[in-house]
Amino acid sequence: KYPFAIYPNATKSQRNAMAKGYFVILLSSLLVGARAVSLLQSKLSLRGGMTTSGPVLSRTPEWFEDALMYQIYPLGSPATQKQKVEGGGFFGSVSATNDLSSPPRNRLQELRQWYDHLEGLGVTAIYFSPMFESETHGYDTADYFQVDRRLGDLESFRTMVRELHERGIKVLLDGVFHHTGRKFFAFQDILKHGANWKQSAYKDWYFIKEGTNSYHDPFSYRSWEGHEELPKLNVDHPQVREHLFKVGQYWLKEGGADGWRLDVAHELPPSFLQDFRTACTEARPDHVLLGEVIHGDYKKWVGPERGLLHSGTNYQLSKALWSSVKDVNFWELKHGIERDCQLFGDMSLVTFLSNHDVARVATLLPKYHQNYLAHFLLMTIRGIPCIYYGDETRTEGRKEDGDGALRCAMIPPDPATWPEGAQDLYKAVAGLAKVRRLPDCAAMRRGSQVLLAHSNKEVAFARCAQGCNHVIVAVNNGEADAFLSVPLKLDGVRAGQRLRGVWGEGRDPGTVP
Repeated sequence: KYPFAIYPNATKSQRNAMAKGYFVILLSSLLVGARAVSLLQSKLSLRGGMTTSGPVLSRTPEWFEDALMYQIYPLGSPATQKQKVEGGGFFGSVSATNDLSSPPRNRLQELRQWYDHLEGLGVTAIYFSPMFESETHGYDTADYFQVDRRLGDLESFRTMVRELHERGIKVLLDGVFHHTGRKFFAFQDILKHGANWKQSAYKDWYFIKEGTNSYHDPFSYRSWEGHEELPKLNVDHPQVREHLFKVGQYWLKEGGADGWRLDVAHELPPSFLQDFRTACTEARPDHVLLGEVIHGDYKKWVGPERGLLHSGTNYQLSKALWSSVKDVNFWELKHGIERDCQLFGDMSLVTFLSNHDVARVATLLPKYHQNYLAHFLLMTIRGIPCIYYGDETRTEGRKEDGDGALRCAMIPPDPATWPEGAQDLYKAVAGLAKVRRLPDCAAMRRGSQVLLAHSNKEVAFARCAQGCNHVIVAVNNGEADAFLSVPLKLDGVRAGQRLRGVWGEGRDPGTVP
């Protein structure tokens, strides 16, 4: 066992403000000779039978596995009787409704003022929530081949993509293929036929049947979770598949996008996902497909080696990242890590603290040190981290106030206008992003994960990958410094080896006894 202390990572002024929250990452600086005999392995042997995950076996592009993602919600969200706040989207004041006739307004070019902010944070991929022509929030698509006129047009989109690529930032688009809006051309044709809807050439694009609905149409139809403004597409229909496959290829080739995030992928049949991936591969072999998966066995939809999605949203682990900090209960995180390794250890899943559907982490964790520790876990735990825009500057948003409150205008890029603690949090995330990119810390990007020790207030785990240095991560959510004794029975670790600190106050972590 190698005992080590967890030291405060903060200036005196920061410590006075937050009073607690300490951690250090320790990197085992292994000898060249040890590497030469392949002593570093991703399969670890630990006392107590702790769970490990094996090496990631996938054909997922390296740029995605190494990414720091950033989610932007560009469109506005309408207010309702239950949801009082109208969201203006990332750019602010984006109309919540679209008349589908006004000239395009180029809001996409306004992203330029945040280019330095994004690059400085270490962002390497942006996932844009829906930005195709729609009636309201983007999920009620009217035309998959047009940029929503409230944001711009094809040319302004191409310009934005080119400029982001020049800064080393990839672009993923949100594909809402489970359903459309009622203004979508196929559904409009059905509506025009009225009582003779069976004569429409597009009647089988949806699940239409006899009856009526809340719009008083002479028929009824399936929709997403009963929201009849979102009629469900029949993605098993050959013509529907052909149309959507052309959409996927178009934006990868003509638009220059690097991949797709598929909305409610857990409600799409795996056969559709496989064929959509085949179509996208024809257009761009190095593309990425990220699926929104929430419940159930992610392996049903995610499996790059089986022709399925490259990745999915790891809802099942992400919740523990903030709630274990809030409740001072790292037993929850322990359970989440072990379950994740057991079930999904061979996947590269996306982890997050907030998104457009859940309360913002700054609202859930209003105290700086807790918000800080949650972001620290996000950046060090196994998975591809994704930051929801504004989280890095402590933007707040209550779910109880509706979706609009979660999709507010982005904070100005001038740090002088940011709330208290925002600059410190931004610098911390940016610093951790640099650590993740260090050649010596490659295991933080693709390594397996093994728990070393845990209690309510402290947790320590190792990130390990074949041919790489081990990275040991420790977090303290207590009021005082903590001293832990943990087993380091890791392949390639020998008595007398030096440990090098790469995050924290820089105190000498010593050697393995």
